[in-house]
Amino acid sequence: MDLPPMKNPMDDLFGEDSDNDSRSSSSGNASSSSSSSSSGSASSSGASSSKGGDGDGGGADSSSSSDSGSSGGREDRGDDRVDSYNGDSGYTKTPALSTYSIPVLPAGWSSDNHGGRGGMGRGRWANGRGGAGLLPRPGGRGGFGGRYQNYQRDERFVSELKLSKSKETLSRKHTVFQEPCELTSYSRVEGGQVFFDERGLRLFKRHVSEDIGADLNQGYDTFIEKIDLGSEGFGDFLGSIRAKNISLENIHFVTFRNNLNKILGAVYNRHEPWEMGVHKRNGTIYLDVHKLPERPQSDLDRRRCYWGYCFESLATEDPGRAYGEDIHHVDSNVEFVSVVKTKLGAHRVLMGAEMDCCDETDEGRRIYIELKTSRELDDRTVERFEREKLLKFWIQSFVAGVPYILVGYRDDGGRLVRTERLRTKDIAHRARLKNYWQGNVCLAFADEVLCWLYGTVKENEDYTLQFVHPFMRLELLQAQSCPDAITNHVHLLQHPSSPPPPHLSNSLM
Repeated sequence: MDLPPMKNPMDDLFGEDSDNDSRSSSSGNASSSSSSSSSGSASSSGASSSKGGDGDGGGADSSSSSDSGSSGGREDRGDDRVDSYNGDSGYTKTPALSTYSIPVLPAGWSSDNHGGRGGMGRGRWANGRGGAGLLPRPGGRGGFGGRYQNYQRDERFVSELKLSKSKETLSRKHTVFQEPCELTSYSRVEGGQVFFDERGLRLFKRHVSEDIGADLNQGYDTFIEKIDLGSEGFGDFLGSIRAKNISLENIHFVTFRNNLNKILGAVYNRHEPWEMGVHKRNGTIYLDVHKLPERPQSDLDRRRCYWGYCFESLATEDPGRAYGEDIHHVDSNVEFVSVVKTKLGAHRVLMGAEMDCCDETDEGRRIYIELKTSRELDDRTVERFEREKLLKFWIQSFVAGVPYILVGYRDDGGRLVRTERLRTKDIAHRARLKNYWQGNVCLAFADEVLCWLYGTVKENEDYTLQFVHPFMRLELLQAQSCPDAITNHVHLLQHPSSPPPPHLSNSLM
């Protein structure tokens, strides 16, 4: 059966479209379409995913822990206006050049940001004679008092940003977010070799509904689990920047998308600890992914993770697999990473995001598609899914400009029961109507974090940014070293014809 003419999905993400909004708002369930109709919609529209390369957790099924790129094929534009986030409507036109300068702390201001509870916060300006400020220190010597009096500060402490602003206050702030624009990409193939091209990009299978009922356990015995590359993976990302000769002159942050996911989600997610490396070189801050220790995985944990990768294989074209043939030899280390540029508030961000697959619109424009798996929903689980999982889905897709997500729902045994197409724009609208969360609150908070970091972090110094129990503040701690991948990258930018020092050259191999 011929598919109906396809509407440009980018119009839905970056423009006004109230048709889907009204349907989603009247639905009490996170699902809004049947498996067959949703898969057909997703195939003609597209969506995208990003996993291992940017630390998004691989193909992990959303019943356990869960956390994609951008619309592809676009050149960096020199327009004087750019698309920016505007509430539930997605993106609207705003000036490309910010009217505000990059915030830098005044000379007399302390970077400790104690907010009036000791130190040099509000009312605690130094009097120029080495004495105390104007206001008394509450809570004794600890400077916190009350419920914070037992808080033990890390000896490496540099500065902190308290999560003191209410969500209502943040929701009133308009934060500009530029439509992500793809600059380059790279691929990691079987065996771990990296190529600065698109050979690792997979094509979305438009008739994925034919696989309803498939067993997602197929091929588990030959599954190759993801290897933690650490900073080596970041080095591949930086290598793609050099290979394309992308200028970092006006770039304030370089990072994998996973770090932005953590920052945007922190205002609502107050129970998952995380940390990242922060390194400022030549005016650009590099955010390095840090993986915290995890509890040992059971066989069921690994199997659930595999279900996500298996669904990705089912939903993408594989010339080497015959029609009806089972999935086999799934290698979670194979990846395609899109490198995109965007702007959050006053700060320009260069970001790497792994993509699951891509599709094409009728106009020939390539779009990426996010692929997710989740346990089938019921009356007891739908609210948590919309509050927590859809927030992560939205952040991961929105920051990379991905218009659609295809979710494969499975039963407890790992059998695919249905699929659903979710439009990124509709997710935020639905959550706002139900008062679960607001996308503009996430963006407003992230804007404050980036302003704080850029105004606090010093040139050629290294830090660790952490968010840990009791999850009331972001803490910036002094670090002792910078990853070799970043050091080599900076050296090669300054001396392209000169090899890096011998003790660092291994990080480029």
